[in-house]
Amino acid sequence: MSGCFFDRDGGPETGPPSPPTLRARGEPARSASAARPGGPEMGPPSPPTLRARGEPARSASGGVVVAAVRPGSDAATAGLCPNDRVLAVNGTALRDAIDFQFHAADEVLRLDVEREGRRRRLTVVRAPGELGVELVPPRPGDIATCANKCVFCFIHQLPKGMRRSLYVKDDDYRLSFLHGNYITLTDLDEAAFERIVTQRLSPLYVSVHATDPALRHRLLGQPRHSAEILPRLERLAKAGIRVHAQIVLCPALNDGPHLARTVAELAPLHPHVATTAIVPVGLTRHRARLPALRALTPDEAAALVITVSAWQRAFQATLGSRFVFLADEVYLLADRPLPPSAAYEGFPVIEDGIGLVRRFEDGWRRSLARRGVRRVRRDVTLVTGEMFAPRLAALVATLDDGARVRVAAVPNDFFGRGIGVAGLLTGGDVQRHLAARGDLGAAVLVPAVTVRDGDGVFLDDVTPADLARDLDVAVKLVAPAPAALLDALCR
Repeated sequence: MSGCFFDRDGGPETGPPSPPTLRARGEPARSASAARPGGPEMGPPSPPTLRARGEPARSASGGVVVAAVRPGSDAATAGLCPNDRVLAVNGTALRDAIDFQFHAADEVLRLDVEREGRRRRLTVVRAPGELGVELVPPRPGDIATCANKCVFCFIHQLPKGMRRSLYVKDDDYRLSFLHGNYITLTDLDEAAFERIVTQRLSPLYVSVHATDPALRHRLLGQPRHSAEILPRLERLAKAGIRVHAQIVLCPALNDGPHLARTVAELAPLHPHVATTAIVPVGLTRHRARLPALRALTPDEAAALVITVSAWQRAFQATLGSRFVFLADEVYLLADRPLPPSAAYEGFPVIEDGIGLVRRFEDGWRRSLARRGVRRVRRDVTLVTGEMFAPRLAALVATLDDGARVRVAAVPNDFFGRGIGVAGLLTGGDVQRHLAARGDLGAAVLVPAVTVRDGDGVFLDDVTPADLARDLDVAVKLVAPAPAALLDALCR
């Protein structure tokens, strides 16, 4: 499991999601332009957002709690504030953020709001576009958790002693729609299916892994419910729900003929199954008493690149889309060139590690071409994961005085050397590796994705301030875009 300097997470959801931003009904839940890793080019900064200081206690009154309101937005004009609990929209009681989104599509919104124990009504007259509202994310107890015991589950491979929220295994269709979390559909009941169809919760992100029912049942840890996936996908397709499918590839389990069967049986569901992402299994060193698995080898990765390239050519001719896409790690492991940007067809599954490196490198070149200043202003150390480090060093070398930038490929001792993504680096690993390097320059630049949103800490609860104190050097978190990194280096 690996990615580039500014990957999102490089793997599973780790804890509750960030607060959802409310959109009009029918607006896609996420897109390549909204994805964090590597771009797109960042324009002028948005005005600061008013945020609640902490998650307010939830009450029996239900509804959804406002985390933030953008100044000057329609919601702010109407008087909506952080910590307000929105109970109903136009007379319809709310269960969750999706209900808010669904019912907030009207031009005039009458909100029943609870504030400091008192109820009031606010009227929002909305213009096209976003309301300017973020909601408090669900707590672990509010999330539909996963009952499967997948043989490759990353959460099962976490060491003991981490904070509790990191052990939450979600299998919640609401988070799939809102945040792009992958779900198995094994525990989806009839009421959930009906809601998906009625409220047009599209796209969804579905962990397929195999279409062979017996093999999928084995991969998911022999769940109590049927693991057969094709009937569920066919039902969603018939209802017009768009799906992005994922295959976590486990050598000697669901590769070879099994992979070919899975791809062949998903393709007829296109365009409703819009993409199929193939990502290699990520294995940590914490696998005691877990099923025996192994990582993809370079030779297997090279063969997979050849196979998938042939499938893409065939699907391009028959479906008008490449349909199946490989994670960046496979190309890097195989030492094969990455496809051009056009081959990613808009980067719809970039947060699955597909196209991260291509978009970052292309964004770097575009940003560099637009800049008047490309000289590194000070000696710095630039932190990244092991696999992307050589490519990042090559990019930095294109700068004037690029030698002033020390690219530090930090090995992941916390999870194991098989995990190479920057987003899963811990503060302890960064500290130990940099402490042994000697001179770090005037500052250490760390990808912001290493720090959990809202918590301000690395996965091991080390803070950037702890890191700066221990290393006796300034530590700066850098936002996930080539332009932001160039600003940090050249300004």
